[in-house]
Amino acid sequence: MLALSFFGTAVAQETTNETVRYDYSFEFKNGVYTSFYSFRNNSPIPFSRFVSPAYDDDFFKNLLKVETISFYDENGTLNEIPRKTIWGYANNGKPNIYWLNKFNLIPYVGTISHFVSTELVTHYVGGTMMYDPMYIPSTQSYTTEELVHYFIDMNTGKIISYGSKSLLELIKDDTELYNEYSKLGKRKRIKSVMEYVQKYNRKHPIYFNK
Repeated sequence: MLALSFFGTAVAQETTNETVRYDYSFEFKNGVYTSFYSFRNNSPIPFSRFVSPAYDDDFFKNLLKVETISFYDENGTLNEIPRKTIWGYANNGKPNIYWLNKFNLIPYVGTISHFVSTELVTHYVGGTMMYDPMYIPSTQSYTTEELVHYFIDMNTGKIISYGSKSLLELIKDDTELYNEYSKLGKRKRIKSVMEYVQKYNRKHPIYFNK
């Protein structure tokens, strides 16, 4: 099970103490999240404060090209941090996470969130069999871009491989749901992953700063 946690560089950011229960009508503040903490507090660096890359029509394209990003915090101090340490950004109220060297939309937000990325996968194929003692078998390979699903544990910031085994670990604090899900047959558990993610999130809602 893949599990990575992101608590990036701390940067002075504006936060509020007023939280609301998340639903699909919630709009995240537009800007770049320097860490998982800044995402959970809905306190991104506004795009207008960016020096490099400049906030223009090519901002999101250039954000993937630069090694270092620079911006002013709310105190007017110029900050520089490695681009690879940022957590993601929100645009038009929708959050995106930086993962596998690209930004990926998080279409399903909850205490257990879900997103899909693409990954290059190399496949190896054995050569054709030949009945010749002098023949040396060869292996060919080809690469495809495949969809890969992930969970985000919003209590810890960990990114976890999608699947029934991962889900059992994520819902183990809810004894009722854990027992109900673990009693399902293997095929049923696989088919019911998102159903139980939704059940868990309804019982354990997530809150964000307004």
